Amino acid sequence: MFNETRLLFNTLKLWAEGLHPGSEITLPMRAVLELLLLEGAAAVPAMARARSVSRQHIQQQVDALLDKELVERRENPAHRRSPLITLSDKGRARIQTMRGEELNALSRLQSGASDDAVSEATQVLAAWRAALLEDAARRAT
Repeated sequence: MFNETRLLFNTLKLWAEGLHPGSEITLPMRAVLELLLLEGAAAVPAMARARSVSRQHIQQQVDALLDKELVERRENPAHRRSPLITLSDKGRARIQTMRGEELNALSRLQSGASDDAVSEATQVLAAWRAALLEDAARRAT
């Protein structure tokens, strides 16, 4: 299952790159845009925790997205030195368009998996992710 998950991840990257040829939005930048779309404004450290990646990695993506005017900085009432990052109107439109194109393309594919099987697989992957994160946190302390 874990090997298949890795293979699927790499295949998804190739598929998405082919779906959005010539896009100046990299897959890591897209992940930040999607996180902001689905979860709302967040500080860089919170986004890093949500994606289980380093703060520096998210900061690089945010800096690139700021340069492209796809995200904006807002004052963070909870922390003066860590602004909230939010989608700009341009960024919201871009990620919604990308997601729409992807959903449209996916709807044309036939995987042979029933909706129930997909739902169960999603639950299994989420349970493993949670268990692995818990184990990593326990080992870090």
